[in-house]
Amino acid sequence: MSLPTTVDPGPIAPMPGPVWPPGSVLPGLGPVTPRRLPGSGPAPEPAAATPFARLPRTLDWAWWRPLIALVIGGVLALGASMVVFVAGVTIAVLVGDADSSLIGLERYINSLLVLDASDPLALGISLASIAVWIPAVYLALLCAGMRPLGHVTSVAYRMRWGWLGACFGPAGIAMGASVLVTFGLFPFLPGGAYEPDWTPLGELAAALLVVLLLVPFQAAAEEYVFRGMLPQALASWLPWRTKAWRWVPFLVPTAAFTFSHGYGLWGLLDVTVFALAAMWLTWRTGGIEAAIALHVLNNVVAFGVLGSGVLGSTENAAEGGSPIALALTAATSLLYVWLVERIRRRRGLAVTSPWPEVVTR
Repeated sequence: MSLPTTVDPGPIAPMPGPVWPPGSVLPGLGPVTPRRLPGSGPAPEPAAATPFARLPRTLDWAWWRPLIALVIGGVLALGASMVVFVAGVTIAVLVGDADSSLIGLERYINSLLVLDASDPLALGISLASIAVWIPAVYLALLCAGMRPLGHVTSVAYRMRWGWLGACFGPAGIAMGASVLVTFGLFPFLPGGAYEPDWTPLGELAAALLVVLLLVPFQAAAEEYVFRGMLPQALASWLPWRTKAWRWVPFLVPTAAFTFSHGYGLWGLLDVTVFALAAMWLTWRTGGIEAAIALHVLNNVVAFGVLGSGVLGSTENAAEGGSPIALALTAATSLLYVWLVERIRRRRGLAVTSPWPEVVTR
């Protein structure tokens, strides 16, 4: 029996080594320079810095790429939301929550617009229809050739999970203070007395489970759109050296976020305060993690309190809001911003990218 002939496989491709962050110091080797850029061009000096809003310009930049991403992202997000909505209404018909007649469907759809926080299916439809924006954002950026896709998350071009986790502490403090003031002070104010209409425990447990499972994705999806993708697109088009233009990508997405909520005047002002705090934190920390943490806990607490029936109603009324509630939102938002800023400085968090902007073409 002859031995098998040895075949020369040719040169073996080297295994890719780790990509060290700029300025990293390895024991015995000293400072290292990254092997690859997020976009193209030579490796930068560590002193180069690009703010979060301008990260698209550190990639393979062309003015039309963010435009293509916004158009494709909008179409995908709308399409995905419609799929979730239709699937949810179909389930409602199958389980008997909605009548299959045209009048019955119209009534159920109208009821979804006035979200009942004690209804697990209605909550699931509402939250999931927004959560699907996350894959829409990533697919849109991929189609537009804006890689690495993590630039929409932070200056590290990825989710900084440790920093996200650190932000839940101050978010919990801020929301805890909000709940204590709400139930400790409001009942003693004129018109502030509550008449609870408690939700049955089984229904409440089901609703809370839906909230805990879907709110993190729903809140993150809104941050990816209104604090990530949209501001970055606007900032990448504007002359950044002119400081007056820097307010455009700050204020326009804030206004878009505000008017995406169908509330009355006081409710819209409340959302605006929240949006301003979230946008400020995004730019100050170089990523959307701090905004996600606050958004998640805010929505979990809001849906939990509303769904319990302690306020007398479980519906998210459009006319909700008041000057006192607005003042409370402003105070707790400022508290959260102050706490996050202290933690950011203590941790020495990088808030800019070391990758420079590429030459405009």
